[in-house]
Amino acid sequence: MTFKLNSICAALVIGLSAFTSHASASNGGEVMVNPTAGVVVGYWHNWCDGGGYKGGNAPCITLNEVNKDYNVVNVSFMKVYDVAEGRIPTFRLDPKIGLSEQGFIDEIANLNRQGRSVLLALGGADAHVEMKAGDEQAFADEIIRVTEKYGFDGLDIDLEQAAVTAADNQTVIPAALRMVKDHYAAQGKNFLITMAPEFPYLTQGGKYVPYITALEGYYDWINPQFYNQGGDGVYVDSVGWIAQNNEALKQEFIYFISDSLANATRGFHKIPHDKLVFGIPSNIDAAATGYIQNPKDLYAAFDQMRQQGQPLRGVMTWSVNWDMGTNAAGTNYNQSFIKDYGDFIHNNVILPPKNAPVFTGIENVRVQVGDLFDPLADVSANDKEDGDLTSSIFVEGNIDTFFEGQYVLTYRVQDSDLNETVKTRVIDVFNDVPVFTGLADTSITLGAAFDPLSGVSASDVQDGDLTGSITVEGQVNTALLGAYTLTYRVTDSASNTVTANRVVTVVDTNTCANAWDSGTVYFANDIVSHNNQSWKAGWWTKGEEPGTTGQWGGWTLVNNNGC
Repeated sequence: MTFKLNSICAALVIGLSAFTSHASASNGGEVMVNPTAGVVVGYWHNWCDGGGYKGGNAPCITLNEVNKDYNVVNVSFMKVYDVAEGRIPTFRLDPKIGLSEQGFIDEIANLNRQGRSVLLALGGADAHVEMKAGDEQAFADEIIRVTEKYGFDGLDIDLEQAAVTAADNQTVIPAALRMVKDHYAAQGKNFLITMAPEFPYLTQGGKYVPYITALEGYYDWINPQFYNQGGDGVYVDSVGWIAQNNEALKQEFIYFISDSLANATRGFHKIPHDKLVFGIPSNIDAAATGYIQNPKDLYAAFDQMRQQGQPLRGVMTWSVNWDMGTNAAGTNYNQSFIKDYGDFIHNNVILPPKNAPVFTGIENVRVQVGDLFDPLADVSANDKEDGDLTSSIFVEGNIDTFFEGQYVLTYRVQDSDLNETVKTRVIDVFNDVPVFTGLADTSITLGAAFDPLSGVSASDVQDGDLTGSITVEGQVNTALLGAYTLTYRVTDSASNTVTANRVVTVVDTNTCANAWDSGTVYFANDIVSHNNQSWKAGWWTKGEEPGTTGQWGGWTLVNNNGC
């Protein structure tokens, strides 16, 4: 189950908070740990020694060495290691880390036992990820394979630069992740889906928006990268342009960019506040810009969001290795990031009130084009103190059942204490495509009459009989032996077009016309007689005797014509 956060009243809790499940397994795939409260996300390097922007070094570390205040660890990276191996990304543990694969699996299980999630990050700055339509199932299968092998709790989309829009990534990756999420949901598990977009790509119509919209209702949170973008920022009326690298206005930047995303204002796409995790670098070596020199700027901005009833979910950093790294002089950074922000997040976690309203009946559904759909049918809400709150449910979003597509509805309900529960659902409006009948390949006798539409029909669920709309491309010359291909086409009222091919072979059942000759060259669709049967050539052939070439040979049996 996904988490639900109260967006009106905040309850302060002390400590690392509770989790929906705790791991007791020693190998992968048995348990998926989901944090229910605030998250501190840290990326972990699957390599040794990284050069910093200021000359520092990030060492390789084991997962067991990661500070326990990081309750989400993103293993970097799943990627294509060699394009010669194909397009589907995978994960390979770097042996230089000093862990065997079983040791790595055991360490993930150990973090799970501590109530900490371990995700696999897809991409990275230098990753070659370029998938194409048709790769959806193969990619989903590979995600499931590595998840089962290592015990990952989810996947983080960390595509950058050209990979964000490369080939069909924007459709293939979300489609594959929906398959994976559904696969584990059927087992009663929630496979976490998160993203780490560079924040300029989150403007309305931005490059990351297709991932967010395609995974609406599926993703758990988004941790944008508010670093490396230098002068990019947000324009605020009465304030002006606030750049990401303007240290004098750091608190203002954190607050206004968070407010803009949480409310879809100032030109940005909406990320609900309880799914927004603020991404910043661990130190000046981890990123070119974005390091927060004074943590109190973040504290104050987060408090502003909390005061307006929109507390953020947590913080993310690149990376745990840099937090344990050294600067150019060899001085240890001494985990300053987790010391600055770990306790702050975990002691100011926003949890849903114990007595918040509870929805029932809000599930993803499929609706046929043209059917009526009532968004409140079979939906109810109840509260321990107030009882039935169904009449107080408010639904955001629109559905047009006359047009195919996926529509997202957001349901909200408040109790008398102003505790609010919010839940989304996806409505998939689909249209059946026409179906042909009577289009089997056939043979006709030389000189016989032939009607290409005789016995052929088409229909679909919405429009009924479409036979009168069928068109036929191609002709059959019944006076000439040979194989003729006809193309049938029909379009329904929703502009769904279906085509189908049919082969009609004209044969001579009275004489053994055109007997096969070993010295003659035959081309595709040529018809010959041989051993009392008619044969059709599949391609250029000479000297291959019909009936001796097998099912993969150049000749196909057309008819036993009795010659």
